[in-house]
Amino acid sequence: MAALGLVAACGPREALYEAKILSNACSGTPALEGVHYLRFRVTGAGMEPVERYVPVERGATELPAVPAGTGRVLEVRGYTNLPGEGGRVVALGRSRPFDVPESAEAQRPSIGVALRRVDTYVWPARARGGCASLEEPRAGHTATVLEDGRVLLAGGMRAEVGQPSSTLSSAELFDPVTGMLEMAPELGTGEGSDFQSSPRAFHTATRLPGGRVLLAGGAVESVEGTMPLRSALVLDVAGRTYTAVELKRARSHHAAAADSGGRVLLVGGMDSAGSVVPDAEGFDPATGQVFSVSTPVPRVGMGVMPVRDGRSIAVVGGSDGTMLRPEVLFFSYEGGSFVPSGETGRLREPRRDAALVPFAGSERLLYVGGHASADGAENGRILASSELVSPSDVTAGPQVFARSAICAVALPDGRVMTIGGRRSTPNGIVSDSHVEMLVPGKNGAAPGLLGLKPLERQRHYHSCSVLEDGSVLIAGGLDDSGNGWTTLGDLVIYTPVPLD
Repeated sequence: MAALGLVAACGPREALYEAKILSNACSGTPALEGVHYLRFRVTGAGMEPVERYVPVERGATELPAVPAGTGRVLEVRGYTNLPGEGGRVVALGRSRPFDVPESAEAQRPSIGVALRRVDTYVWPARARGGCASLEEPRAGHTATVLEDGRVLLAGGMRAEVGQPSSTLSSAELFDPVTGMLEMAPELGTGEGSDFQSSPRAFHTATRLPGGRVLLAGGAVESVEGTMPLRSALVLDVAGRTYTAVELKRARSHHAAAADSGGRVLLVGGMDSAGSVVPDAEGFDPATGQVFSVSTPVPRVGMGVMPVRDGRSIAVVGGSDGTMLRPEVLFFSYEGGSFVPSGETGRLREPRRDAALVPFAGSERLLYVGGHASADGAENGRILASSELVSPSDVTAGPQVFARSAICAVALPDGRVMTIGGRRSTPNGIVSDSHVEMLVPGKNGAAPGLLGLKPLERQRHYHSCSVLEDGSVLIAGGLDDSGNGWTTLGDLVIYTPVPLD
């Protein structure tokens, strides 16, 4: 990767840290093209933000000095000119949190910042050369942003026209700063001859406290057909080991979310008979045990998401296999299990396979897209609407481009991006390439909608994840044109234009 080494000059204003800007990419306009000024801005607890504008050619010697402390974050912006002279932001990057030592004699932290063009889909470049892409194309996989900023891409399936589909047991770790990928331990438990492989697709992945990830349920292709799994795996990322967990029910295409205590609620899904699983269950990472949830929640194609800073978990929409469910349910952890919190609402337009994401904070959720059929999208109208859900009410949200199986993410500034999915055509249901930005209204105004550049490749069953620097990673998926399909192995990063 092209890099600008940034080390502050010596003297009383010396910055006791070092940084490197990584600005290469395999596609699109180079990050520094047209950039004449860099703005360095450092924020952190116990300090006022410190910033400095530096001509791009002098950036190597002029980092701003900051007070010693923990959790500092360096943001780098590339401007076409100074903001007061009409300059605009064309590139953006942020570091991981770092600590600044008290003493000039202490070892200086060295941080990396991936500077990327805003409003552009970028294929990341590897620091050692070449373009970053998945080692194995995958769809129906999970993507989990870990505590160290890397992304775990686990399992999934691979399907090509004229070939039987297969379920994957591989997992990969992607570093968005360096663009490097490495293989994670294969999904399974044991070692040597005792190793038990555990391929799975359409499972859930939930980040647990202490650098662990729960990979639960899913399905595997076998000679007997598609079989839902009753097993789960807890990955210790640092130790690179898995611990097996037995669920109470086999389930795939289910949903899961963790509360503020790290306890995971698993809801619905499909069983081996093709029926909707009625029983919910929970997992406590403190004990490593699965526990029963007495309230049945027979749903598939629903959304599950924490609200109120994780004090409650919402279950929204979906189908019970016969009819769409309009009820919005809320659960909280009490007395050793998840129990209904007594707060319910009803969707104005019941739907399944919609996306559920936080919208402008932790109190309100956006439920967007989906289709109006109790079973597949082929049998129902694909919806161009959205709804805003909170513990107190359900209201209409903005109109969107009609898509089901949307991948959606909530940005740190409250905006929501919707990416890809499936749409209806006269010739049937196909993958979609639309991307939209939904913007919360200010001072009670209605939310807004902005259409963004479409993806180069249409896709569904892909993953989308908000990285630590606020950019969005889009990985893999299935490209179904209606005349055939292929499994994608690409990695694409989109950096939104900042609001300020």
